[in-house]
Order: sequence, then C-alpha cells, then structure tokens
Amino acid sequence: MTLTIDLIDSGALKLLRDMESLNLIRVNPPDPGVQEAPHPYKPKGSLSTRFAGALRLSPDKYAAFQSALQEGRTEWERDTY
Repeated sequence: MTLTIDLIDSGALKLLRDMESLNLIRVNPPDPGVQEAPHPYKPKGSLSTRFAGALRLSPDKYAAFQSALQEGRTEWERDTY
C-alpha cells in the first residue's frame, strides 16, 4: 500500500526514519518533478500573545483560576515517594 502524507512537524520525519530502521515502513524520496505544497499552518506569533485574554474571566473567576493553578503547581512539586 502506498500513502502520501504531509509532514507538519520536522520531528515527524525522525519518527518515520525510526520506523524505517525497525523495518516497519519504507521511506521513498519524493519524485523530482513533484512540487512541494505550501504549508497550511503558519503561526501568527507566540502562544502568549495569540491567546492573551482569550478566557475573558471576571475578576472573581480569574482569582479562582489563579488559585487552582497555584494549587496544582504545589501538588506537582510535592514528593510522592
């Protein structure tokens, strides 16, 4: 079976190469006459700028949200053994 895929992340090629080394798949070089399609995903900036204010929380809900985040962070850092 032959499939054509578009790689979104450069790390995906490493995964494909790893699968090839395990003899699970065979990666063929692209045909020389085939032009590469433009990448459909173009980030518009850092995540912090893209999503700043996206929650639109009231001051009370924002304080509760920050409190829950802080509680989760302290639980994460706690030793469990």
